[in-house]
Amino acid sequence: MMDREKMVWYAVYGSNLLYERFMCYIKGGSFRGGREAKLCTDSTPPRARLLYELPYDMYFGKSSGTWEGKGVSFLDVTRPGKAYSVAYLITREQFEHICREENGGHKPEIGLTWYDLALKVGEFDGIPVMTLTNSGKFPPNDPGPKYLEVLRLGLLENYPYLTAEEVMEYLASRNKRR
Repeated sequence: MMDREKMVWYAVYGSNLLYERFMCYIKGGSFRGGREAKLCTDSTPPRARLLYELPYDMYFGKSSGTWEGKGVSFLDVTRPGKAYSVAYLITREQFEHICREENGGHKPEIGLTWYDLALKVGEFDGIPVMTLTNSGKFPPNDPGPKYLEVLRLGLLENYPYLTAEEVMEYLASRNKRR
């Protein structure tokens, strides 16, 4: 039996679209030789997963050493848009763990960490849908091939009705929409 008060839908739109990558935050370890994530004290896999359209555009910014020194995904929360997302049903404890891991082991702090905004974007089945992004807008920085490949695989894994061409068009259009 699940206690709804302790649950959250975590809506992801970047590399965590790929389940294998997302699970590194829960089970610990690194994804294909990348940065090592700490094991979550609750290593239970997500109880469910659903497709969720975020009401903001996803774009690529910053420069990540984990991803070839290139851009990674953020949401532009300053205006309406659309981003493909997958929401994982996890505990609030797991969500807080992921928030720290996404910020290099630090608690999110406005203006000091990359993913400083935990944003409620809706509710599903009485449980809040949360996502992480930055409270500001970074200058665009295109992603590298490895990051794009993980996003491509994650989108195809979760959105079987999208063609490979539609996925690539979506990814290629991100920094052009700003």
